[in-house]
Amino acid sequence: MTPARSLVWLRLQKREVQRPLINAAALFIIGGVVQVITGKFYTVGNIENIFVEIAVVAVIVCAESLVMVAGAIDVSVSGVVVLTGIVSGLLAQHMALWLAFVLATLTGAFCGLVTSFLVLGVGITSLIATIGMLYVTEGVANLLTNGLPVVNLPSSYATVGSGRIGGVPWAMPMVFFVLIVFVAIQRYTILGRNAIAVGSNSNGAFLNGVNVRRTMTLCFVLCGTAAGWAGIVYASRIGNPESTLDNDLLFQVIVACVVGGTSLLGGQGTVFGAFLGAMLIATINNALDLLGINLFWQDISLGALLVIAVGLDTGLRNFRHSPLWKMFRSVRQPR
Repeated sequence: MTPARSLVWLRLQKREVQRPLINAAALFIIGGVVQVITGKFYTVGNIENIFVEIAVVAVIVCAESLVMVAGAIDVSVSGVVVLTGIVSGLLAQHMALWLAFVLATLTGAFCGLVTSFLVLGVGITSLIATIGMLYVTEGVANLLTNGLPVVNLPSSYATVGSGRIGGVPWAMPMVFFVLIVFVAIQRYTILGRNAIAVGSNSNGAFLNGVNVRRTMTLCFVLCGTAAGWAGIVYASRIGNPESTLDNDLLFQVIVACVVGGTSLLGGQGTVFGAFLGAMLIATINNALDLLGINLFWQDISLGALLVIAVGLDTGLRNFRHSPLWKMFRSVRQPR
């Protein structure tokens, strides 16, 4: 085997490379099949619809993947989306729109800061702490509006969620911008490297000089910030912020991260892989719509994707410790 082929082979054995390739192939296969059957998938309007539909999930997934890579999980994101959407709507009635959006996004960042205190300062596990934060944020949102939608908003409020820029939905460049920012954070900053180290072995990372508390705090704050902005996008899209939200949002975020290759145990995963996981979910849902299949199948597909992704990880992990895998490695070992 030549050195170049050996390098490619070693690269392809990495989880963060394998899963995005599988998901990308699945995207093209599903799209191709639906295009052949309906002739409507690869159209400008349909591609735009997919990005508009996935915008909220994609923004959150980019930050949630960092938290999960660091060995934690944030299930409060859907509650933060509700709260910041309400806050942005209430503030937009009394001040400049840009300032209302900034303050609402900072509200999400504050929620992430409180979560990090509960996890790192009090010692509550991230799952329990964020479940508590989920209920608190939803409760505060209901208190602020008495459970009613926010009305009498300026017409420009809907621009972020449903407006267009340069002939394309505003959601498309926004999603790509968020993706680029978080990919850069993971690949080219100390935070990205430290998150992997903490998720792999927090004690080992600490002994090697990594500030575990600061790393986890920044991950939670970034996740809260992303959820805060996603709440603005969601509220802007529906037009009138309300204290109820699609219950599938949290599940879609977690499934997208896992399907994208982010380990539930921490230490493994990429932002780009999680983004592709979100795109795969959106593509499947869109395909079901175009084929006229009952919408209840979307829930079935989400559950199946989660089980398949976790099953593949478990199966591959067990296979890599088997004699068959050792024999396979010895045969493929570069010489």
